[in-house]
Amino acid sequence: MPATTLETERLRLRPPRMEDLAAHHAALGGDGGVTWLGEPRSVADSEAVLRRRVEHFERHGFGMWVVELKATGEFLGEAGLQHFEGTEEIEVGYYLARATWGAGVATEAGRAAVAHGFDTLGLDHIVAVVRPENEGSKRVLAKLGLRFDHLGDHYDVAGVEVWRIDR
Repeated sequence: MPATTLETERLRLRPPRMEDLAAHHAALGGDGGVTWLGEPRSVADSEAVLRRRVEHFERHGFGMWVVELKATGEFLGEAGLQHFEGTEEIEVGYYLARATWGAGVATEAGRAAVAHGFDTLGLDHIVAVVRPENEGSKRVLAKLGLRFDHLGDHYDVAGVEVWRIDR
């Protein structure tokens, strides 16, 4: 399945490339506020994350797209769909540079990803995981139509919220 590029009013969501490493690390890896574990990553760790993103696209034709501002090509972060912790379930997620927070980028990119999941991939449901204290991310998930489903232990973090939307 060929990888898809998505476009919204302001954004281009395109498959990641290893050439994105410098921008990826600068926007996401070096800022612990945008990483799942809450601490900065090394360049080597950012490279490993990006390699997994590229490989997911190669295997499945979808994944965590690079989010760019259409007008300038500026790297804003990543958002999209991926397999939920090694299962066949699909989750929506977003990791965006702090400078984009509060500007609707996560909601705009997330809407495109969820629509792609239902309309193109034919998914029956989509999940998301969020730390209970991450109120901003929970607001984004609610805008995307997801609702709290249950608490769980995922990605080596105990007590995260699992949210869900059905087709």
